[in-house]
Amino acid sequence: MANYNFKVDLKGIIRLLSDNLYSSDKVFLRELLQNAVDAIGARKRADASCPEGKVTVTYRKNTKGAKLVFEDNGIGLTKEEIHSFLSVIGQSSKRQDTVRNSFIGQFGIGLLSCFLVTGEIKVLTRSATEEKTYQWVGKSDGSYVITEPKKQMEPGTQVHLQLSGSKYDFFKEQEIIDNLAEYAFLLRTPVFFDGESVQKIVNSNFIPWRQQISMAEDMMAFGEQVFEEQFFDVIPLTGDGMKGYAFVSAIPASASRTTARHKIFLKDMYVSDDGRDLIPQWAFFTRCIINMDDLTPTASREGFTRDGKLLRAKNQIEKSIFDYFVALSQYDVRKLKLLTQIHNVAIKSLAMENEQIYKLFFPFLTFPTNQGSMTGFQIVNAAKKVSVSYCVELDDFRRISPLLEGTKSLLINGGYIYDAGLLQRLTKFYKNVRIQAFDNGSYEHILEDAPEELSLKLAPFLNWARQGLEAFRCGVQCKSFSPNSLQALYVPGEDTALTDAMDESSYSGFFEGFDFGAEEAQEGNRLYLNSGNGFIQSLGQVRDPKLAQTLIHVIYIQAMLAGHYTLSAKETELMNQCLRSLMEYALHGEK
Repeated sequence: MANYNFKVDLKGIIRLLSDNLYSSDKVFLRELLQNAVDAIGARKRADASCPEGKVTVTYRKNTKGAKLVFEDNGIGLTKEEIHSFLSVIGQSSKRQDTVRNSFIGQFGIGLLSCFLVTGEIKVLTRSATEEKTYQWVGKSDGSYVITEPKKQMEPGTQVHLQLSGSKYDFFKEQEIIDNLAEYAFLLRTPVFFDGESVQKIVNSNFIPWRQQISMAEDMMAFGEQVFEEQFFDVIPLTGDGMKGYAFVSAIPASASRTTARHKIFLKDMYVSDDGRDLIPQWAFFTRCIINMDDLTPTASREGFTRDGKLLRAKNQIEKSIFDYFVALSQYDVRKLKLLTQIHNVAIKSLAMENEQIYKLFFPFLTFPTNQGSMTGFQIVNAAKKVSVSYCVELDDFRRISPLLEGTKSLLINGGYIYDAGLLQRLTKFYKNVRIQAFDNGSYEHILEDAPEELSLKLAPFLNWARQGLEAFRCGVQCKSFSPNSLQALYVPGEDTALTDAMDESSYSGFFEGFDFGAEEAQEGNRLYLNSGNGFIQSLGQVRDPKLAQTLIHVIYIQAMLAGHYTLSAKETELMNQCLRSLMEYALHGEK
């Protein structure tokens, strides 16, 4: 039986890298930078007396476009290593090597990424353990040549790339500088850029957590430099193999915003701005810069493997932010209150998930009420003195709050995100507080009986009115409530959805034979007439049953519309009939 080896289409692999592995072509800059830094670290491990590490990136224009050279004074490669690591796809120069085993790059794969921007790569290298210099030239068709140039070089490696066409048009001098500055922001090894018009070290940055003492002003200035925005406060992030800061936004944040990006590094090399797998979801009001030492990068090294290490790091970040809140509650309540005002919605979402955060922040959270915006602390105190309830739906709050004018009752609008859930939990943490959801039964506490004299006067009209609304399963009562300008209040019964379903012809056969309590169903909905309203008071003069039913139909439709209820087809037809009837009465009256 014959054995055969796989044949590799290098151009196909390059297309695969471009289309599926890397997010953009610029990653070749990071890969070359990583290789250079790893090589410098490897040489320092092998020889503590070696020169200080340095990476130089040279950019020069030529007739074909521009030449880009990455040069380091790291450990270099022997001829054997060139064959092993530059010419075998996927082979890592860090495998089974005690000198290199703490690094994250893979020389072969990293160098392969250069084919995203050029068709030929030239590598000049000299190992720190040998005297000879070697030149390796690889092409995107899979061929390579190794030669020994006459001119010798100091230990280290140079990678020469020719940028032409669209790659030259995109990777201009400033684009390369900006990308190098981003990738190398935390690198301790100086990265020097030698360009046509710019010569500078791109990563000479002040990193506060590397100082013996870091002042809050230094941390805030650092955050403003990194993210180019102002912040409310800064939270140090500490843990095993982790250093960084979470900067609290100075403007209200939303959980749905997509613009909040972070700066996440692995062993000083920039990896990603996407913190979804590392930053707690509830901390969306922060922007973080973090350097991790012990996470596992994905194949593209643009993210992290979801493993136990990542989960532990996420838990440590969560604990750091939570401990900051606790410290504020103990030592700076003023700042905690201000923070809560800025990020009211964000803190509410956090309190829904964490009981400790709930107890910590609820007194400072604000809620809209019929008496204006109130804090949790004010609501708790009010509940000890007056009746407190909340609406789950915004429309319910709009309907009910006018009825409480002139009363001491407190009604909270729980229709906004998280509010109802937070109010439902209130009695769990404040045992002596009474607060309940407003339902149809709650109307009995705010609607008073109409004066007896008026009730007697309206009795004939009310009798005709009830007959006129029987088909809509709606009872009619006269009550006294505020404001007097409100003629009537419509309150749907709890069985409305079921009885509406019974009206659907497609279900009529299914519901046939079931006893749902017809009498109770008819009384499920309520139309309350306001005895303090002048027009309602005048209805006692009506003596025509047909006119009375037309008027109650108009009041019924008007009350539904005022309450933002949706009219059914049957009710829409009723509205049209009412208009025709009123016009007929007007014309008859003119005769």
